[in-house]
Amino acid sequence: MELEIFEEKNATGQVLLFQIKGTEKDIVFKDGLASFDVPTKTLIYSERFVTPFILAVCPINNEKQIFYYIWIQEYVKSVLNFDNPDWRNNKTTTRIKLLENNIMPGNEKHLSHISHFPQRLYGACEVARILDNLRYVLDGEPRPCDYQDTAEELQKVLHIPGYLSNQWRHGEFIQTQYLQPALLAAQLLAAQRGPTDEEIKHLPLYASGIKATGACGWMSKEEEVDFNLRGQLSHGIDCMSFFYEETNYAFKNTIWKEEGGHNF
Repeated sequence: MELEIFEEKNATGQVLLFQIKGTEKDIVFKDGLASFDVPTKTLIYSERFVTPFILAVCPINNEKQIFYYIWIQEYVKSVLNFDNPDWRNNKTTTRIKLLENNIMPGNEKHLSHISHFPQRLYGACEVARILDNLRYVLDGEPRPCDYQDTAEELQKVLHIPGYLSNQWRHGEFIQTQYLQPALLAAQLLAAQRGPTDEEIKHLPLYASGIKATGACGWMSKEEEVDFNLRGQLSHGIDCMSFFYEETNYAFKNTIWKEEGGHNF
């Protein structure tokens, strides 16, 4: 089944692919997990897709109409590849774990979050491209027009689908701590002026830097402002992508093993 997410009766373009398995057996959970054997070829087939591929297991004799689900590609990359790296050699089936809490109805928001994955991936790629280009633009001694170009590129990041939206838990943090301060610093460098007292409140690294360089006494006031605005801009560009863990599967495997945390 192919399913598109609707929000307030409007199509979103966010799609999920479902592989539906019915079972007459009782699904017995222990510590929130239950073993389930999936055809190995189904798992391998799921890896061909970027669109999230959801395994839905339906206990057909259950009085309530429910199903348990798992995001197959994410489970394979975060768990199976680490715990059973030779699973692709299995002739018929491969055992995975179902999660008791991954039940529908009741987890519509989680499935909607999963459906945003292609957007989040696209957003990360776009940000990486922009930040890489900016490192060339800012190499050496940039001119005011270079800082203006930088500000325009950083402004684009604000509108990239899936990067700073509420579908990514670090989005607001990245925006307030790194992107907006870097954007403001670039705009001030382009305008060749120092920040106002109000603007300094939005430049945390600049504010602490001014205190440090001011105490040294070996820079003029103009040099201090320029140096610390550059530092704020560079810091934002360098740190903006640090928290994007969407494809950091070794980290995800550690979180799964130590805390039971997961995104599948």
